[in-house]
Parts: sequence; C-alpha cells; structure tokens
Amino acid sequence: MSFIKTPFGSDKSGKDEQTSRRKKRSDAGAVLMTPRDQMALSWIGQQYGMSIDQLQRLLGQQPGRGAVHERWISESAARETVTRWKKAGWVQAGRTWVDEPLWVWLTPLGLSKMGFSYQSRDFLHMNRGKLRRLYEFNEIRLHLDHGQGKWRSEWQLLQEVNPHKSHQPLHLPDAEMHDGDGKTIAVQVELSKKKLGLEERMRDLLLRSRYLALCAECEWESRYDENCLYTQIYYFAPKSVRQLIYQVRAKLVKAGEISGQDAERLVVRWYPLVRSTEELEQEEREDRQARLDPKVLDGSDDLFDDGGDD
Repeated sequence: MSFIKTPFGSDKSGKDEQTSRRKKRSDAGAVLMTPRDQMALSWIGQQYGMSIDQLQRLLGQQPGRGAVHERWISESAARETVTRWKKAGWVQAGRTWVDEPLWVWLTPLGLSKMGFSYQSRDFLHMNRGKLRRLYEFNEIRLHLDHGQGKWRSEWQLLQEVNPHKSHQPLHLPDAEMHDGDGKTIAVQVELSKKKLGLEERMRDLLLRSRYLALCAECEWESRYDENCLYTQIYYFAPKSVRQLIYQVRAKLVKAGEISGQDAERLVVRWYPLVRSTEELEQEEREDRQARLDPKVLDGSDDLFDDGGDD
C-alpha cells in the first residue's frame, strides 16, 4: 500500500495531525479569571479601592508559583497582575499626587463581574482626606480579615436596610465580620475626637434597639442571633480618641443605659495597629484598666470637646 506524499515528504494523515495541533483555542489571548483574581477583585470592590502596597499583601495571602516572600508579593508582581486586570477591562489604576501610592479600583465591567451594583468611583479626583481614610480602613481589614469568614462593608449593610422605610435612621458600623461559628463582630473606626452622636452610636451598636424596631416594622427576619446583638464591637482609635471612648462607655454604664455585660462586648483597640506581641499585651491591658478607670491614659478631666462629626 502506498501513501500520498505531500511536497514536504510527509504523508497526508501526518499533515492533518499537525494542523490539528496548531489550531488555536477559542479563548486564546483572552484574560481568564482565576480564583485568586476573584478573591482580590471582590475585596477591592467591597472596599471601593486599594493601594498597590496593600494589594501586595492581599495577593500574598495566596502566593503564586515561585513566590519568594511569605504573606506578600513584590511590587513588580502586583503591578503585573494589575496590568492583566486592566487588559481584561476589570480595573483602572492611577495616582494624582507624586507622594501617594498607585490606587486600583473596579471599572463598571469589573463591578458587574463581581456582582456589585454601585457606580464606579474615580479615584483620580478623590480628595486626599478620603484616600487617607480608605487607606486606614483597608489596613484594619487586612489586619483582621484573613479570608476565614465573611466580611460586609458599610455600603453593603446600607444596601440591605435602605429599601426599608424606617422612621429612625440606623447607626451602622463601618463593617461586620461573620465567622464560621455564628459570631458577628462590628468594626467601628474613630480616628478623630467628636462629641456629637458618639454616645448615641455606641448605645445603638450595643443594644441594636433601632435595628430590632426595623425588623418588627418590616416583618424582616434578622440574619443575627435571636437577640440581634453583636458578639463584640471593635473600636479602633488613636490614643486621644480612646480616652474619649473609655469615658463614654463608663458614662453609659453609670447612667444605666447599658449594662456592665454590654460594656464587656465593646473592645477598644489601637490605631495605628499593634505590630508585636508586646504591643498587643499593652493594648489588652489598657482596655482592662480603662474599665476600672476611664481616665487611665492621662488622668485628664472631661474629654468631650465642642467639635462636630467629620
């Protein structure tokens, strides 16, 4: 039996096989989303945006092959990931000031891919105060959230309650953490001293009275435990603000507006964040001492000022 020879001296069946091997995949050149991409893009969307140095640490939670460092990746590796995301149309990136880091945020397409319904924000026109606040809050989430539970940002909490017409506005935390054991921790960030509303916010986060009223009004089944209470409430604050929080907590207990057991659930934590075991011990010791003496930090008199909310 003879074979039909091609001009290149190979048989016809061999040519067909080579052609088949060379045939391009239908998705060739397309950027495909990985589980790691999905994790990071969802995180960015929940927070509105993220700086490149924070993205290095976030991606370092799931380092790729050949990773050199633990818990973070190099800036060049993070920028390569951002470049791939930009090619797919999922993110934008840029900076306005020379001394600010590169910021990354989701495009309308990226928001749609992640299932978020808010409008994309233009970080190139965001003022420095808002960027600083966002950076600080991202730092706190990176400190607390290691992907083992569920994180709900303030805008997600607002989306849940806004459709319900309540006669009283709700005081919502900056975020909620839900772990696998049914515990829910509220996260509140207080970076400046402010008199107006602090007592009311603290009382409402502890007792959830307005939330309970909304549940009853809307015949709404709560996603929390039967008491609708937070397991704990973390208040992150610098030293000058911690003094104020300690005094407000003590004042509410003394007035009988919250119980001592309620006050135990409110934990005051440091910002800037603790970075060592020694600092963690100091943080815990300070909170314990403040429950006995709310003026523990400097023994000052009434710390309330006349400044308003910012």
